Amino acid sequence: MKVYSISLLLMGFLIWSGCSKPPIYNDTPTITSVKFSESEVQQQTGLITFLIGFTDGDGDLGTTESGDFDLLIIDTRRNDTSFYQIPIIPSKGVASGISGEIEVDVSQICCIDPDLPIACSPIANTYQEVTYKVKIRDQAGRWSNEAESPALSVKCFE
Repeated sequence: MKVYSISLLLMGFLIWSGCSKPPIYNDTPTITSVKFSESEVQQQTGLITFLIGFTDGDGDLGTTESGDFDLLIIDTRRNDTSFYQIPIIPSKGVASGISGEIEVDVSQICCIDPDLPIACSPIANTYQEVTYKVKIRDQAGRWSNEAESPALSVKCFE
């Protein structure tokens, strides 16, 4: 009888300890990381994928409205901003908080010649380093923190 009681107590403890509470995130979205699929891209013809880690406490990221942009990627060399739309991200489980990674494909990244800064320019034997700032907005209009990417190396020549 004593072994049976200890076994039930141990089994009850294991079941109780296996039930974990979901993480609680802030309702304002947070960017947790920004990285790239590759560390180098060919100017104009290359494709790079931004991998943006995020959390959102009330799970209201994404939109279905056309023309409603909720993700900004800013090239820090000239503060050029590209606008993107995040699709609706479904929550999983009973908690409304979500976390994950958004993937954004970006092409036609240019090298900038200081003598001709308005166009993509081939520059012999040159690699340019570029960093980006990223922000996301939820459906309530709350903007996330502004996260900066690591440096991306852009090959400026063929």
